[in-house]
This record gives sequence, C-alpha cells and structure tokens, in this order.
Amino acid sequence: MSASARKLTPTSLVLALAATLVVCGWANPAAGQSDSVPPANVVAMLARLRAASADEQPYADAIALGQKLLVAKRYSEAYELFTAFLDKWPREAAALYGAALAAFNLGHAAEAEPLARAAADDFNNNADANANGVKPRLNERFRGADALVLLAVIQGARGDDTAALKTVERAASLAPEHFDAQFTLGRALYGVGNATGAAQAFRAALKLRPDDARALFFLATALEGAGDTDAALAAYRDLARQHPQAAEGHLGLGVLLIKRGGTEVEKGIAELRSAVRIDPKQYEAQVTLGRALLNQKLTVDAIEPLKRAAELAPGNPEPHYQLALAYRRLGQNDKAVAETAIVKQIHESRRGEGAQNKQQTPQQR
Repeated sequence: MSASARKLTPTSLVLALAATLVVCGWANPAAGQSDSVPPANVVAMLARLRAASADEQPYADAIALGQKLLVAKRYSEAYELFTAFLDKWPREAAALYGAALAAFNLGHAAEAEPLARAAADDFNNNADANANGVKPRLNERFRGADALVLLAVIQGARGDDTAALKTVERAASLAPEHFDAQFTLGRALYGVGNATGAAQAFRAALKLRPDDARALFFLATALEGAGDTDAALAAYRDLARQHPQAAEGHLGLGVLLIKRGGTEVEKGIAELRSAVRIDPKQYEAQVTLGRALLNQKLTVDAIEPLKRAAELAPGNPEPHYQLALAYRRLGQNDKAVAETAIVKQIHESRRGEGAQNKQQTPQQR
C-alpha cells in the first residue's frame, strides 16, 4: 500500500459533517441562509422556550434558528437552544438531530449518541406508522439517512466501528441517493478492511457528485488497497485533473508511478513536486520525493524534501535515515553521523516507551 493510503487508513469513523448534513433534509429553506443571528435573538428565543407550555405546538421558528446557528458553527448556542426545545417537546426529531450534531461538534460524543439514536428511531417509527406498504417519500428517507449517518459517525468516534458500519449500511439502504450515506459507508468499509466494498460505495457516491474531491481521493485509496493499481491510477489522475490544487491527487499518483518504476519514475517525481508545492506540510509527499530523488542519484535535490520531512515528523526515523545516506554520498560525513545518531536516539526512545508501557498495569494507563 502506498504512503498516501497508509496515511489515510481510518482507525475510527470520524468525519466533519456539519457543513454537509445540517442543511439537508432536516433544514427548512431559510436555515441555509448566511445572514448572521444576533445574540439577542438567541436569548429571546431561549426565554420563549423556557416560558412555553408543553401543550403548545412546537415552535418551528426555534428549529430554524437553531439550524442557522449550526450552519454558522455556533455549536454551544445551538445546543442550548435545541435542549431547551427538547425540555418542552422531547420527541421532536429535528431538535434531537440538531442537539446531537451540536453536541458532537462540541466534543461530547457520549452525549450526542442517544440524541442521534432517538432522532433515527423517531423517523423509523413515523415511517412504520405512515407508510402502509408505501415507500417513504424522498425527503423523509433523506431525513432518516441524515440521522443514521450522524449516529454512525458518532459511534465511530467512540471506537465502535462495527456498530457504525451496521448503522451506515441502514442509511445507504434507506436512501441510496444520499451522498453522505454512500461516502460514509465507504469510509466505514475501508476502516474494517473491506477495500473492495469501500470502492463500490465511493463509486456510488461519485455517481451522485461526480466531481467531489474527497470521494475521488478515497476511491483511489480504496482501489489501491484492493490491489487494483490500474484503476487507482486512473482515479488519482481524475482527481489531479479535476482538482489540480488538491495535493492528495498528485501525491497518490506520484507514489504509484514511482512504484511502477522504469520510465514512470520521472513522471512520479514531477507529481510529487506538484504535491509539495501545493502543500509543503504533506509529510508523505516530502519523504517519498526525497527517497525517489535519492534513488535516482539526484542526491543534492533530495536534501531539501528530506529535511522538510524530518521537520514535519521529528519522531520518525525514516527521513533522518535517508538524510544520512544522502550526506554520506556527498562526502559530508559529519552530517551523516549526526543523522545516524538521531535515528539511533529515536529507536532507543521508542524501545524505552515500549518497555515502560509493558510495566504499567491497566489502571496506571
């Protein structure tokens, strides 16, 4: 697997969903507007909610206001507003969803999970009661998929990737036309090691949004993980062509071209140069470029990306090891010795940390 694939192998299903899910099926048309919400309006709405009677009809304008706060990433205010709403109308699905999304973005995944589950359950209960054998309408299915995707993300954030996969499979089955459901399904499948299934999900996502850079990149990564190098190269090329300022496309393409060897190496180096020009903080691009230049006997050119890689990942011995080789070839033995010493120090530090962890009891950890 390439450097780019190693870097992006997910250990948990955590995605930034605020921008994509907030303004989907749960939001009314006004919720996505960019006009700012004065703090005084939030205070006034909170006062109204706290003075309201549970016998009244739920305040639709409170939901709309909370959705605007979510779009503006004012999560603390949104959470306070939605929870005040739920104090009076505890089964309102849109408020449950909004509170869950706000809580998750505030870093409270444990608190967000039951809220998201309740929102998903509310949709399913309503669908069972109203469908009478008729498939729920598209907007209803999208609302249910939104809630299930959010629940899956929260489950992944809490480390339960198995539950997350089951949940997002339900979302994609409920609404195959839902981009986030397909995209998140791909991430979940890739996270449990099913690269082939992940590629299928990412392809489904791309049918819905053909130029989405994230889906293109993860499709390429999944194809690479599944061993389909030719298809991965084609996907990386699509990404680099459609999104020339996305470093990941050039990185993935460069790594695979270099792995092919022969006349492809020079093209791969050019792609890696593009990647580090676009994003100098791409460790994998820097270290892979330096190593490739060193292998091509372009030793002087290799120094800069290797030094940059060492700065970006000071605890990784690889760039220091490559720098030691480069300096030795250039006859700069003092620098080569210094880099070798750093490699030794990093390895000794890692061994020391491993021994310390073995001595600790679970309670001490």
